[in-house]
Amino acid sequence: MIKGIVNSIFLICAFVSFGQDTSKVQVFDEIVVDETRLFQRVGLYDEYELDENRNIRGFDQLDLYADNFSDEVWASENQDCIILSQEQDENDTYLKLHWNKDHPDCDWVGFGFGWDFWAGKDMIDIIDTAAVQLMVRSTGKTMGNLPWAMGFEDYAGGQAWIGFSSKFIEGKVITKEWTKVTIPLGLFPFEQRDCDVSNVKQMLFQVFAEDDLEINDVQIVPFAGKLKKEVVSKNVIKEIEATDQGLNWDWTNAKFEPFGEGHEFSIAHTGNKIGLAVKLNDKTPRMNSNKGSNLWKGDALEFAFATNPKADTKRTSFLLSDYHFGLNLGANPYVWNWSEDKLETSIEYTISEDGSFVEMVIPIGQFNGSSSFHLPNVESLSFEIAKDGSDTGETRLTQERWNSDGAEGFHTNPSLWGKLIF
Repeated sequence: MIKGIVNSIFLICAFVSFGQDTSKVQVFDEIVVDETRLFQRVGLYDEYELDENRNIRGFDQLDLYADNFSDEVWASENQDCIILSQEQDENDTYLKLHWNKDHPDCDWVGFGFGWDFWAGKDMIDIIDTAAVQLMVRSTGKTMGNLPWAMGFEDYAGGQAWIGFSSKFIEGKVITKEWTKVTIPLGLFPFEQRDCDVSNVKQMLFQVFAEDDLEINDVQIVPFAGKLKKEVVSKNVIKEIEATDQGLNWDWTNAKFEPFGEGHEFSIAHTGNKIGLAVKLNDKTPRMNSNKGSNLWKGDALEFAFATNPKADTKRTSFLLSDYHFGLNLGANPYVWNWSEDKLETSIEYTISEDGSFVEMVIPIGQFNGSSSFHLPNVESLSFEIAKDGSDTGETRLTQERWNSDGAEGFHTNPSLWGKLIF
């Protein structure tokens, strides 16, 4: 649950519809450069190879930037906010970017690529099989993330935006060496934001904070990876029938899914109930003196799930069928329902004395509100889990998440959740 002002602003900005007057941008003279360069392809995701005609399902407008420093490449006009230039070293030609969103005269700050002479691009057939890929390198410090939002704009002004995630970075860190960044097209909420993917005008990047970066080889590449992490729930109806209490589920042979720094969780189900078992790796366990909705400030487990299997997995705001809960792991544990802003008494739980094992039983059917809702008939639901960590019990120091490990904000944005398969 995010409470940091800077991160909250970033996430809010990353998922609203931006307006950018691209008539007031820096325009650059075209520079003739040596086009002989080669980057080794190292797999961040599984990838398909381009066919012999260099296209993806017939789409051949693949190069957003490849030394073509023309009016297709633009940045915000105020150079106190951002400077985008083309540089050349002994090996290559690339873009050099410096930005300072914190300058008092900087409102909207960003850059973009109109590519293919600003022609409309029909990307309908490649949304699920392609990604934007760029090579980046830092000019100084190592970077674990980028304070960016990325979007596409159509010729009617519709825009589809997502926030940047460290999972897009190969190796999850940007150094002074060229590093591959891969952003699957399937993550962009084109339909939800009414962005016409059959008539794409440009790709936009909005920047925050202040930093420097070098960029090269911005292109669309084949993509065959999974957009979300997946966890499979085991049907344990026999174990439930054999016991009177739902907390006696048998996790002996359960498969546990890792997240964070040494944590693991497993999910099982029966009827309209979900069982959640969590193994925790915490050097200072059970430190949480907070009350009510503030439990996120100390040691706690947060979990969120959808109860509508037909809900759009790219939605960036909660539906009434989406729920977010937290379990206080301190000496006086309780479950809080943030979706309804109340103490939740219907979820059963046990916490081991040393805080290393937590078990919960969630009557998910109760939250769905439909008498016909039955988990064996459900294929999958969106799901996320996070561990809040504190050394004192009063202030949160860390939040370790499963699917959204590189992007904060799952408590307001279901598009960051993973996939729970039944």
